[in-house]
Amino acid sequence: MRCSRGEYRGMAWRAFVFQRLLRLDQLHHGLKARFRVGRHELLLVCVEQEIFIINALCPHAGAELARGTLTGYQLRCPGHGQLFDLRESGRAGQPGCYPVIYDGQWVGVELPAG
Repeated sequence: MRCSRGEYRGMAWRAFVFQRLLRLDQLHHGLKARFRVGRHELLLVCVEQEIFIINALCPHAGAELARGTLTGYQLRCPGHGQLFDLRESGRAGQPGCYPVIYDGQWVGVELPAG
């Protein structure tokens, strides 16, 4: 499941703000980069040529997922060992996900304003 603006159903009336995270030339396989944007704790993960932006904290244990191990698309929580499949993020029991947005040489995320 890829995250899209459809995830924000019920909030269509709100404005979205693009937030740059990294330049495309900074991306590489296995990258895990944590960002705080307003009240959002984000984790950008790069697997091969795919980019995922998920909640930075485990939805069960609150552990920092950036400290977890990445094997293929599987990210292991460092707090309690559960495996999360990045392709399934946003589903029940998985970390929430955010839409990946490209703007020229930048990759980022659009978040609801305010």
